[in-house]
Amino acid sequence: MLNPWRHLCAPVISRAFLVCCLSVLGVNARSQTPSAPLATATLSGTVEDPSGAKIPHASVHIATHTATPPPALTRDTITAADGRFAESLPAGSYDVIVSVPGFDPFFQTLTLDAAHPAPALRIRLIIATQTEEVNVPATDAASTSAADNATALVFKGDDLKTFSDNDDAFQQQIIALAGGDPSAPPNIYVDGFSNGTFPPKNTIREIRINQNPFSAQYPEYGANRIEIFTKPGSDKLHGFAAVNGTANALNAPNPYSTSRPPYYYLGQFANVNGPLGKKTSFFFSDFFTDRQGSAIVNAITLGPSLAPLTVAQSISAPAISLNLSARIDRQLTTNNTFIARYNLSHSTASNSGVGLLVLPTQGVETSSTAQTLQLSDTQVIGANTVLETRFQYIRTRTHQTPADNSPSVIVQGSFAGGGSSSGASRDNQDSYEFQEYLSHSHKSHFLRAGARIRYLRDANVSRSNYNGTYIFSSLASYQLTLQNLQNKPQGTITTGPSQYSVTAGQPTALVSTADFGFYAEDEWKIRKDLTFNYGLRFESQTAIPDHFDPAPRIGLAWAVGQRDKHPAFVTLRTGIGLFYDRFASGNILTALRQNGITQTSYYIANPSTFGCTDPSTISTGTCTPTVPSTSSLSANLPTLYQLDPHLRSQYQLITMVSAERNFGKGGKLGGTNISYTDYRGEHQWLSQNINAPLPGTYNPAVPTSGTRPLGTQQNVYQFTSGGVKRITGLRIQSHYNLPRDINFYLSYAYFNNKADTSGPGSFSSNPYNPSADYGSAGTAHHRIYTSLSSKLPFGLSAYSFFSWQSHSFFNITTGSDLNGDTQYNDRPSFATSASPSASVYTTPWGTFNATPQPGETIIPINYGRASNLIYLEAGIDRGFKFGPRPPAPPLLAGAKPPKTPPPPPDRPYSINFSVEADNILNHVNPGPPVGVLTSPLFGKPNSLNGNFSEGPNSNRTISLRAWFSF
Repeated sequence: MLNPWRHLCAPVISRAFLVCCLSVLGVNARSQTPSAPLATATLSGTVEDPSGAKIPHASVHIATHTATPPPALTRDTITAADGRFAESLPAGSYDVIVSVPGFDPFFQTLTLDAAHPAPALRIRLIIATQTEEVNVPATDAASTSAADNATALVFKGDDLKTFSDNDDAFQQQIIALAGGDPSAPPNIYVDGFSNGTFPPKNTIREIRINQNPFSAQYPEYGANRIEIFTKPGSDKLHGFAAVNGTANALNAPNPYSTSRPPYYYLGQFANVNGPLGKKTSFFFSDFFTDRQGSAIVNAITLGPSLAPLTVAQSISAPAISLNLSARIDRQLTTNNTFIARYNLSHSTASNSGVGLLVLPTQGVETSSTAQTLQLSDTQVIGANTVLETRFQYIRTRTHQTPADNSPSVIVQGSFAGGGSSSGASRDNQDSYEFQEYLSHSHKSHFLRAGARIRYLRDANVSRSNYNGTYIFSSLASYQLTLQNLQNKPQGTITTGPSQYSVTAGQPTALVSTADFGFYAEDEWKIRKDLTFNYGLRFESQTAIPDHFDPAPRIGLAWAVGQRDKHPAFVTLRTGIGLFYDRFASGNILTALRQNGITQTSYYIANPSTFGCTDPSTISTGTCTPTVPSTSSLSANLPTLYQLDPHLRSQYQLITMVSAERNFGKGGKLGGTNISYTDYRGEHQWLSQNINAPLPGTYNPAVPTSGTRPLGTQQNVYQFTSGGVKRITGLRIQSHYNLPRDINFYLSYAYFNNKADTSGPGSFSSNPYNPSADYGSAGTAHHRIYTSLSSKLPFGLSAYSFFSWQSHSFFNITTGSDLNGDTQYNDRPSFATSASPSASVYTTPWGTFNATPQPGETIIPINYGRASNLIYLEAGIDRGFKFGPRPPAPPLLAGAKPPKTPPPPPDRPYSINFSVEADNILNHVNPGPPVGVLTSPLFGKPNSLNGNFSEGPNSNRTISLRAWFSF
């Protein structure tokens, strides 16, 4: 159960701690004399003339951006003989002015952060001309750098405001925009480290998606990678506190719930950041959420007199989470910056797993605590070399306790009741990651090399399926079984479950695994309009047979038509590379534990003994099954789980071509790009019963029938790598920065996604022919995303996020095991004249036969067509600034006086209020329909589509938010 004292005390303690920090730091800020700015980042670049020749002795003036109150920092330097310069600076915004006699001055404002060195500037000066001549500034030149590809998405500052302030919806929106492989979630990197989870939105400084897509530094393709960078501290004391929430009175009810359960959400967030002396800054935040939500059950079971009974109810499912984060940035020397970040995340939830067809008796109580420590050191070596060293440790502890320990009862397509088969569990994971990266700029080459090593220790205690599970192929067979038991409660029955499974033995297991990745790459600027990228990555992983995975990557970018005074007409890019996936430790743990020795798992087809512990309850439609002793099953051989001795690491060969064009002076108006991507996945992981009866030899009515290749009745489950995946994708993206502070983003994506597996835990419907499952992966083909933010009159700001997705697909199954492989994923056939009338079903998607006859064609996988999705989120906020204005900063040396007086500096304090509507149109987006052909619920959705929504609690959610900052 949830601890009520923790519920009440956690936010109070975190608030009190934050207030103490503010008080102490506020006193320190007042008592200290003004300190020197924090030097925590490096700004470097090269100055060139229009032909690309390097300019020595160019004057470079760097100063704190004019929007920042004094005291301002200024640096003056000159370029070396090769035109290069480099300066160590505090994190922040700066104006850069380059002056050379005979050339127009160069001016640019940029933001630095020590978490990652900023890319070296390539400054192309323009020959000074008469004012009546029209010239294109150097910044109009299209960049052919791999990191500057227009298919990349970079969100920071005001860009992040276009997304939901609800962290759950915000994360779904960002993941949707990544849109690499639509059947696999992207990998999350936080401050350069893998295995990350989304930090609270208000701690995020920047998000990058698909930047440098074919870089050999990363295992993943760019579109399957989300890089998140958290906010550093600053040289002034700043703070932020916010509260947001919603309640039933503001929201529209869930149409799939017959009642409107009590619901509210309350989120509290605060941070404080500033200096700790002259060379150190800090950032501390906490985020507390209390979600008193519900789980919506829509199932069909048996009621009084054993008549079918529709169950539509809302079950309380509260969830509470607390996130604490602290970051320290320290300048060890002029060219060496050290960053330490610690994050604590704790969450508890009740009735997890309940909902849809899962009844409340299968709920579990969960608790999870994760602690993350990240250490980074960045060493600038001269003007051309940067060495980055990183270490991460993640300590994760999860606990799970079921509400009911009775046997599970699963009636295919109707309900899942009894106790939870997942059972009690405890999992202790310790993950270590070490990175060493070196980058060096030499003439027209930018060289990078490095290594990443990860180690995971997973100590697990699991009693999964220790309570046993009975499976019935249909509600009719369950009904008939209970009717027979009313007359013969404890004896042998002629009709019963189609399968009984149970696990016994040692619940503890330990797995240790490590993976390694080494890479080297070069970005070679062949000429000013042509860049060639090439690199090679080697990967390996312990605990699986495959230990050598080479991954070459190449890319080419050409700015077509680019000349000294003319921008490129279009920039063309192409790339190709191999990308491997790492085999999850949980799968290794399964094979290690369920080996027939540590644990023994039994699967009994059509068990002849089935009874109820209290036969008097049968008339009410309830039955708690009796549990046969494990010793009575000893005559049956246990089911084994193992790794294929020839298991390979799955990989994708990805090819991409794109065309991009910017609009407006220097591309400031915006741009459009079109990209085509082809994925060819080989050695994709799946599971197979390698000792299932050979095709055509099994009779479902005779459990022991069939010829098995190993000569025994034992089931042998094996993780194999014999699957394939094919994805072709077309994506069109446009972004525009329009007048009146209007920012608009539009993305259209088409994906044709086909595969014969949906992951290592998915079983082939035909264990001897995985290609029989090759077909649609079930995801939508067409997707549109738009975001819009704008300034409105009266100090208002508005933002919105819209998504439309074409219909998805769902799989249609028979609800029975027709081939003896113990898996309930067999599909019906298209009905013919030879089909038994009793097993023929007429549906909106066709007429099917649930007992396919020889010669009949099995329907394709994911043959059913589901609904599309329409979603619109919108918000509006109003801010009020107050407090004494700081004095205006002095004019920068070398800068021309502005034609109009600049606006006065902002007041130091602000308070904001906002209203946000999730699914503001109140459009009902149904979830996937029930796909079991024999179910009374077949073809009917029983939930809302979970994309972007608040979940099952409401169809439209209106949230209120207020925050204060200084």
